[in-house]
Amino acid sequence: MDNGWVAIATFVLGGLATQLTGWLDYSRRKKERAADDAAAVQQRREDFELAHLVEVNQLLRRAAEATRQLDIAKGLYGQRKQDGRLTADHQQELADAMVEFTGAVAAVDAQRGFVLADGPREATLAARKAMDVAFGEVLTDQEFSRAPFDTALATAYEQLSARVRAIYAGQAPGS
Repeated sequence: MDNGWVAIATFVLGGLATQLTGWLDYSRRKKERAADDAAAVQQRREDFELAHLVEVNQLLRRAAEATRQLDIAKGLYGQRKQDGRLTADHQQELADAMVEFTGAVAAVDAQRGFVLADGPREATLAARKAMDVAFGEVLTDQEFSRAPFDTALATAYEQLSARVRAIYAGQAPGS
């Protein structure tokens, strides 16, 4: 009779051990899946951010070049007007430069909000504001103040680049 109870106890303990092993295995797999899911979300976030940092950097460079080209076109327009050599083609060149400037800064404005980190986003906004100041100076025939413009751009480029480096180095928040 003692052997009967031992057999039953062994059977019950074996079943409990199997259940415990199954539960521990399930718990371990659940934690692994959660970690994998968190890593995948983090990777998607970093991919999104990197793509937009690079895009905003390129758009900012395009807008800066459009600002410089507008300054050149406005200067040539003024010289030709003063010399009495202004033609419809010259007026079209200035109009084209203004359209290019307007499109370039609109593109920066549209993408700036997708920069997730505060520092690069704020630096991009400061550079964008410097472009507005430059635009006003150019259109009102004032001398284009390049120093504040170039400083704001350099700061924005550095902030964007630093953020890209931080993400690649694994130093981004949440990395």
